Amino acid sequence: MRLAVLLGLAALPLFAAAESNSGAGHEPAYAPLKPFSATYDVQRGGKTIGEATMTLKSDGGDNWTLVTQTRGTAGMARLLGLDVREESRFAANGQQPLQSTAYSYQQEATLKSRQRRIEFDWSAREARVTDKDELFRYALQPYSIDRHAIVVALGRAQGLEQNTLHIASKDAVEDQRYERRETQPLELPAGRFDATRYERTDKPGKGSSWYTPNLLAPLQVEQAQKDGANIVMRLRRIE
Repeated sequence: MRLAVLLGLAALPLFAAAESNSGAGHEPAYAPLKPFSATYDVQRGGKTIGEATMTLKSDGGDNWTLVTQTRGTAGMARLLGLDVREESRFAANGQQPLQSTAYSYQQEATLKSRQRRIEFDWSAREARVTDKDELFRYALQPYSIDRHAIVVALGRAQGLEQNTLHIASKDAVEDQRYERRETQPLELPAGRFDATRYERTDKPGKGSSWYTPNLLAPLQVEQAQKDGANIVMRLRRIE
């Protein structure tokens, strides 16, 4: 069994900047970004196995950095010393979709380590991906982002009923579609929220995330794993 499947955490792409297909009336499609720091309990099969801290900060002008650090605190995740760090750098220009400029992923564990980096060269409109000892190059679509930046793209565009997001993966840009679903109360360690669920629809059952209008950070993120288990991030606190 692969370590990513065994632990679940390492396979969690915390949900993808966006080209909108439809909006809500004449309201602005994209809310302005604001810095935040949020902490989550990470669960697998209903049991807490880790903690994740997600931080969004301004780098000045239209430039932002999102960092998520996930550590195993129980079960196999703790036993293997799982430590995952993802960093996204992107631009958020007014009412334009997000556009990534750099991405890095690093997983440290006793049995296996993984690294991936993506350089977004917009002058050449090319992505250069370093994965282990392999190099991949492919053409970028306008407003392509990395998989980690999805959480900000969705939180910024909660007024949209549908989003098509251009996600730079290992060897190509993949279009992912998200649709707004039901709104209902959600009980979390951070409190009770009226939350709206956003579901990925190009691959049904792959995952969902929940947001509330006054927060850019997701309240909850859920993703199905290949072995049938679900990894769920549940908000504990936010500043």
